[in-house]
Amino acid sequence: MSAQADQQPSEPGPGVSPNPVRISARASRATVRRLVDQDEFRSVCGMRRDLVGPAEDEPLLFHYMRIHDSRKHYHRKTIEYYYVVGGSGEMELDGEIVPVGAGDMIVVPTGVWHTSRPTTDEELHILICALPQALDPGEVDSHYE
Repeated sequence: MSAQADQQPSEPGPGVSPNPVRISARASRATVRRLVDQDEFRSVCGMRRDLVGPAEDEPLLFHYMRIHDSRKHYHRKTIEYYYVVGGSGEMELDGEIVPVGAGDMIVVPTGVWHTSRPTTDEELHILICALPQALDPGEVDSHYE
């Protein structure tokens, strides 16, 4: 990266307000993260690759999941946004079962028991954006049946 790319612009770009803006969270830096470069591991919902993981200093988590045998759980302090990339299945949200498929977005607020599973022989492929809120270091936020 050139030294020029590291410098902050002196003027806002087109369409950017010159007025001060209050921002409660910031990304650490501009990056490109390739799914193929991320290690896959077993998680509670299936096979997972972290594009933005819990060890990073970022305001959110971003996971790519291959779901086949998720375990029902809830989060006390994390909101999750599921986006179905491929496959078809169902999401269980506080006991209500809802069919889901490619292109669907599912919002899971804090405290909602949830699980997901495919309804065919194929895996359910999901991007999960998770927004943890005020977690203390080492605090456990996922709770299971």
